Amino acid sequence: MRSKEYYAAIDLGSNSFHMLVVRVVAGSIQIVSKIKRKIRLAEGLDEQGNLAADAQQRALDCLAIFADRVNDIAPENISAVGTAALRQLDPQDPFLDTMQEVLGHPIKIIPGEVEAQTIYQGIAHTTATNHSLMVCDIGGASTELAIGEGYIPKSVKSLPMGCVTWKQRYFPEGVIEQANIDKAVAAAEAVVAPYVQQFEKASELRVLGASGTFKALQDIARHRQQSEVFQLDWLEEMLHEAAQFEHLDELNVPGLKPDRVLVFLPGVCILIGIFKQLKLQGVEATEAALREGLIYGMLTELQHDDVQLRTLESLSEHYQIDANQTIRVLTVFQNFEQQLNNSMLQDETVASVARAVAYLHEIGLSMSYKKAGRHSRYVLKNTNLPGFSLREREALLEVLEGVGGTIDEDSTPDKLPAEPQFALLTRLLRLAILLCQRRNNDRVPSVKLSLKGTQLSVQLPKGFFHENRYLASLLLEEERFQSQFGGLELFE
Repeated sequence: MRSKEYYAAIDLGSNSFHMLVVRVVAGSIQIVSKIKRKIRLAEGLDEQGNLAADAQQRALDCLAIFADRVNDIAPENISAVGTAALRQLDPQDPFLDTMQEVLGHPIKIIPGEVEAQTIYQGIAHTTATNHSLMVCDIGGASTELAIGEGYIPKSVKSLPMGCVTWKQRYFPEGVIEQANIDKAVAAAEAVVAPYVQQFEKASELRVLGASGTFKALQDIARHRQQSEVFQLDWLEEMLHEAAQFEHLDELNVPGLKPDRVLVFLPGVCILIGIFKQLKLQGVEATEAALREGLIYGMLTELQHDDVQLRTLESLSEHYQIDANQTIRVLTVFQNFEQQLNNSMLQDETVASVARAVAYLHEIGLSMSYKKAGRHSRYVLKNTNLPGFSLREREALLEVLEGVGGTIDEDSTPDKLPAEPQFALLTRLLRLAILLCQRRNNDRVPSVKLSLKGTQLSVQLPKGFFHENRYLASLLLEEERFQSQFGGLELFE
């Protein structure tokens, strides 16, 4: 019997074929299998739309692997699509029938605009944003652009340029020359130019890039410990660095993986053309793409207006976190936030991190009370967090380290986050967590909080120190701890 528990998305792209297999766990998606094969379909296409025999064989060999993987998954839980290279084949080409026979499942050749919409939806379902968003996917034979709000793409375009086709056209035989680089960038600009007005808001938006070119740039930036928000001047530095080599297969850019070497330079040329025409301020890489869009298209019940909250609730359920304690801590922190009315706490990232810490600071207790805080940080450092940007993930880990020692017997940290808004956030969350340690709504004291300079002042109810020896001991220890980070005054 074929399982209805699992879902598979199959993306037959112009450069690579991908399969993603998932299941739903605690209201969120858990990836159980990924398969990727370099097929280089676009390289095998001639100008008449005929596909070379060797490219056909690579495709069929890969589809046989995919077929074996999904033959125990319910057909209604499988979505398989073909993109730019397959769009160039004659719809009556018998090879398309052969592909479906080998896969054992229908393959839908989707129009470029539908591809752009699906990519957008895949990214939107894994990204937290309250504003308009632009996505860009540089594929092997086409580039998709989309602008939208929430899960709804409002403006989409599929452009006839990709890293494989640009390689064939502007770097024949793999030879690198400055003239060819200039032509490749200019050609990309020319393709984008007619649609500048359609995407005129792009320069004001957060832009996320999907697929290989962006992941390669991210790998390079991480290797060099540089910003992962790519800007035009940095991309032009990449171009200049690549231009020092004579042949594509000789590229030796630190951080660049071998499987991206041949199409890296053409992809960067395309991206620079997009940057220049649309006047983008920066672009970040994202893990999601077409496959995730196909998955969420089958799982409409997982469509959630607040992607971060979906992630937090899923993790909370999975690790059996005390939901009542989460609400207590979050409520106390929000009360602090209202009392202080401090501009540093009104940043969206600060708000996201505060909620995440309230939800997740006790994950480590599911493993061991001893060093529970360290366990929490380890789990989250190695967990996919849909909806959280790289900056939010980094800040979350820093703040979690800063609240160390509040829920276990581990040592307190010797530093707080360097950015002042996250340092203040950490100090407030430490207080909120400590005030809730009785784990009883009726025993959470009502306090008045103020901030003068860097010193926090906490006014506790009269008689608190005498009547609440346990909490008082925790707060007095915290007063000593915070003396090195701005100061904490406790009084009744």
